[in-house]
Amino acid sequence: MPDFSKRGTTPELMDHEEVPFEEHRAVLRQLTRANELSLAYRPTLAFFRRLKREGRLPKDRPLVVIDAASGYGDMSRKIDRWAQKNGVEARFLGVDMNPLAARAAAEATPPGRPITWLTANLFDFRADFEVDIVMSSLFTHHLPGPELVGFIRWMEETARIGWIVNDLKRHPLPYYFLKAAFFATRQHRFMRHDGPVSVANAFRRGDWQGLLAEAGLSPGAASIEAWTPFRLCVTRVTDATS
Repeated sequence: MPDFSKRGTTPELMDHEEVPFEEHRAVLRQLTRANELSLAYRPTLAFFRRLKREGRLPKDRPLVVIDAASGYGDMSRKIDRWAQKNGVEARFLGVDMNPLAARAAAEATPPGRPITWLTANLFDFRADFEVDIVMSSLFTHHLPGPELVGFIRWMEETARIGWIVNDLKRHPLPYYFLKAAFFATRQHRFMRHDGPVSVANAFRRGDWQGLLAEAGLSPGAASIEAWTPFRLCVTRVTDATS
């Protein structure tokens, strides 16, 4: 039984084990389905709705969004559809270090949408254009503390308007639920292993408070908010105006 009082350190299979493209794509599709069932898109959609409501989005040019560790690209496509429906002109750049993810994301993206997929190490990536928002989903629990602090600093340097981290809350209930559910539904072995491990490697509020302070953010500069079921999201809105 994991010690839920602190973040786990067990590696996830998908981070280290190479599989053929078709198998990798199948796992990404299963993960997307799990995101849909767990209402995973709500916090990120709420963040964009808030920015629009507060008048923080650009009025004379497209909004520029980086999707950090974009995976299958479902979050970018979800926000792109929201932007279309709400009269927001937006451009998306999905950055993922796995070329199979970029290929799968490109195949799943309707033709003509303003979304570009780039294979790159996020920590080596420096945009040569103005970036408004950085968003990530189910990425930060993959990072050990020092790398996560570096990622927070990178978002601070990169995003003009703000950033959002959409991730999991560490708790025994989702850990054992995913362990049982993914086994019972015969999910891919990556899902059966990595799902519970993701929860054990995830966060509680105190973790984020310490990480934000270590990254140099003052208390209250970022908001830490729990979402049902078992999501813990961090948002930061700068003082920049559109």
